[in-house]
Amino acid sequence: MTAMTAIAAKGKTPFKIKALPANKQRSLAGRYSLGVQVMSIAAFSLAFMGWINQTTLHLWDNPIWLNRYTEYAIILIFGLWRIRAEHNPYTRRRLIVLVSVVTALWWLVPWLFPVSEPYLGYMGTQPIFPSLHMPGTITFFLVLAAVALFGRRFICGWGCPCVGIRETVGFPFRHVTPRGRLAWGLRHSKWFFFALYVVAFVLLFIPPNPWSALYFGSFALLVGLTYFGSMLLSPVIGNRGYCRYLCPYGATFGLLNKVGLYRINFDAETCNDCGVCTQVCDMGIPVLELARRKGKIDVADCMGCGRCVTECTKNSLVFHDVRNVMRPSFAPDYARLRAWATGKNSAIRWQAGVFATLLIVTLAGAWWLSWA
Repeated sequence: MTAMTAIAAKGKTPFKIKALPANKQRSLAGRYSLGVQVMSIAAFSLAFMGWINQTTLHLWDNPIWLNRYTEYAIILIFGLWRIRAEHNPYTRRRLIVLVSVVTALWWLVPWLFPVSEPYLGYMGTQPIFPSLHMPGTITFFLVLAAVALFGRRFICGWGCPCVGIRETVGFPFRHVTPRGRLAWGLRHSKWFFFALYVVAFVLLFIPPNPWSALYFGSFALLVGLTYFGSMLLSPVIGNRGYCRYLCPYGATFGLLNKVGLYRINFDAETCNDCGVCTQVCDMGIPVLELARRKGKIDVADCMGCGRCVTECTKNSLVFHDVRNVMRPSFAPDYARLRAWATGKNSAIRWQAGVFATLLIVTLAGAWWLSWA
């Protein structure tokens, strides 16, 4: 009897698996009141207006109010709420890192201490660190290398502002995340935006001309409208609609998920087919079906949030990346990640110290370079 036949024999289908009750685990999407959802939409709208004002209206010259930094201030405010409300200890630690990185690197450094970043090719403006979304910058290449070693989660799970606002402000809309075969099949739409992104990268190495300028402007407009517009559609498409279907940057990192060292391994012997791994995935990945069929999760869509791994009490799912190549016995599974997140593993103390030190050094270095 095959694994999928075994699931069918238990009266379950790959996309219709009864999850554990909410009181038995800590990552299922819950329903929030209408008031909380209205506040989230208002925050999304404010971030959208900030982008419109900076790119088109130019009504105010303020470091926070209605410009591109408005979004990061919103992430910090809602992030504090989310960190306090999160029940999964691993996700709580990840949110602390995510909000800290967005606040320090994406907001404070470019706002208070702007530093020009080296780049390759022809660009209309001088990139300011960090310039992850501008192909050809130092940040762009360093992140690509890190993603190849550690997976998409290096940026999408722990340091991306695109994810940051959707995991904080958009959290009340997790329960409407589209699932099933149609929703899963629509994930391929992001490759259209990825193709446009590749064209933009190629044009960087061609002397600028009116056509390339028009292309860059059109691409930036398309990304901006889909990025912010999808926020307002969260009550319909869930909090991760942009990441799943529209993000050209996530698609770029997702390719490295496939060809790099990252994946989630699966132990079929210990799995009890409860289906929680599938139910907790905000990217709508049919985790259990893929795991049963392939013995691993290595799709471009996995952004490594760790919810499936840290809710699998049977230790059936385990992260794999460059650390496993160097240390084959290394197993970041449910037990290890929960011990780390709850402080039972002493490594979290020195890692937290190193992380805080790096943020402080980065801020101090940016201040010195900006002043110099």
